Amino acid sequence: MIRPDHAREIEARTWQMSFNDLLTVLLTFFILLVSASDISVNKVQDVSSSVAEVFGRGHLAARCPQREDRRTLLIRAIGHADGIDARPVEGGVSIVLPESLVYPSGSAEILHKDALGGVGQKLKTASGTILVEGHTDSVPVASVSFPSNWELSALRAVNVVKFLVDECGIDPGNLSAAGYADSRPVASNDSSEGRALNRRVNLIVSLK
Repeated sequence: MIRPDHAREIEARTWQMSFNDLLTVLLTFFILLVSASDISVNKVQDVSSSVAEVFGRGHLAARCPQREDRRTLLIRAIGHADGIDARPVEGGVSIVLPESLVYPSGSAEILHKDALGGVGQKLKTASGTILVEGHTDSVPVASVSFPSNWELSALRAVNVVKFLVDECGIDPGNLSAAGYADSRPVASNDSSEGRALNRRVNLIVSLK
């Protein structure tokens, strides 16, 4: 005769064995299901990489403003009034100021400070470096102060840099100057119109 407590023990063991068998069957079924399915590890990796790339780009865009957007905003802010020509270049913006807008002919003394000051105030918000280039036409300068167009173009660039620092508050560490005389013309020097285009100050803004 089986004792009641012994019977309960046998019943518990029987239930435990049945449960273990069920788990084994389910595990076997799951393994077979995965084996028979068309799951590609490469596809999973591709999807994971794509997601990571998308989120990575979004994170980068959130941290760093797009250079293209800042370039467009700066060009719009500068405008094209008074003969100023602002256009995109690789890595930044080129701002061309004609001689007549800044200097008297044959001089390096800034005459029209309002126009240059307006440009300078807009450049204060631009995050980047500014190279100021002085350019002349091919007509030799006849002045005691300037032995050649090289001295004239260099001093014009230097004076613009000083103006941007002193009058506009731009960090001098972000500015540099260069004089090119008539070595980089943008038009033919055979006509008065072409020579007028070549006499210019060019501000190259390299955006960070």
